[in-house]
Amino acid sequence: MQSAIQEPSTLPVDPHAEVIRLQACLAESEQQRAAQQQALEENRTLLEERAQRIEQLLDLITVLKRKRFGRSADVISPDQLSLFDEAELEALIGELETEVETTGEAPAEQPPTEKPKGKPVRRPLPEHLPRVDRVIDLSEADKQAMGSDWTFIGYDEAEQLAIIPRQPYIIVVKRAKYAPLDDSLTDAGPGVVIAPRAPQILPKAIADSSLLADVVVGKFVDGLPLYRQEKIWAREGIELARQTMAGWMIQLDAKLAPLMAAMKAVLYQGRVIHIDETRLQVLQEPGREATQQSFMWVYCGGTPDHPTIWFQYAETRSGAVPQQFLFPDPPEVGDAAPPSDGMYLLSDGYCAYTALALQAGIIGHAACWAHYPASRFIWSRYGGLV
Repeated sequence: MQSAIQEPSTLPVDPHAEVIRLQACLAESEQQRAAQQQALEENRTLLEERAQRIEQLLDLITVLKRKRFGRSADVISPDQLSLFDEAELEALIGELETEVETTGEAPAEQPPTEKPKGKPVRRPLPEHLPRVDRVIDLSEADKQAMGSDWTFIGYDEAEQLAIIPRQPYIIVVKRAKYAPLDDSLTDAGPGVVIAPRAPQILPKAIADSSLLADVVVGKFVDGLPLYRQEKIWAREGIELARQTMAGWMIQLDAKLAPLMAAMKAVLYQGRVIHIDETRLQVLQEPGREATQQSFMWVYCGGTPDHPTIWFQYAETRSGAVPQQFLFPDPPEVGDAAPPSDGMYLLSDGYCAYTALALQAGIIGHAACWAHYPASRFIWSRYGGLV
């Protein structure tokens, strides 16, 4: 076996030459390391480009599938499709196919970024709901077969949520009637005395206040149109036309005016009021075409303990709508007035709110950062609160 240790006679005689040789080796090693680092950077860049290409192709596939199979409301505009360069995408597809043929494998898929879903946990049922015990015991034959060697020690309990379907009923109002025993008493007044009617919000309607509340909640809270409620009642064997319910909604507008005034007073109790408007299309509105846009103005105020949301329908998006609502001129009789010390307004960058912020009752205008860049303009010009 040859020894790796050199004999003294074979050691280099010139130390300077040996230093030069070592420096050359170090330089060569540094060049190799730089080349490897450059190769790694090129591979990393190539992987990023491939991932970007794949993402573009997946986006295109999603857009084309939505255009081909989506609903009419989800059809993609040709302007959006123009964002994808067809020639460039065809080239990308060709390059990817070439890479697959060359390497024999498709680009590696990106690992999923979604967190694994946890095991579902059954939450306890609300404590305020009443409990009904349903006892399940062994049969008498099983008990006799067990004999006297067994004794009862308790129950194994499990809870299930149940519901009693709503039960419509009819209130038969019976008003007492009195007639005189002597016919001669009729000359002094009416022949029959009847007990007065009980107060009702809609005196001539067949609907009790509980039914009116159910229809209102179904329409405005649960989003059930009247024609769907008509079908629900028909399924229960009750004929309740949508025209009848629509008439109730119209009559309740005037009947609930005192309640609306009280809600507006609560709306003014807070120091901050949020306002926003959204488009609304109304069909078969008198004097307006079905294609015309209307607007629903939404006001949110009140105290943290009693938040209040007010919806106001208007045919226009004019800034006069919120100004007349908050600061009516002239003030309506019995209407709530804004607080004397003023309110802060929170809104987006719509110019109507900028004009509203100049009212004497608005002491500050807070811009919404979600509506960029209009809110940024207000913030930069007025310092956030004007």
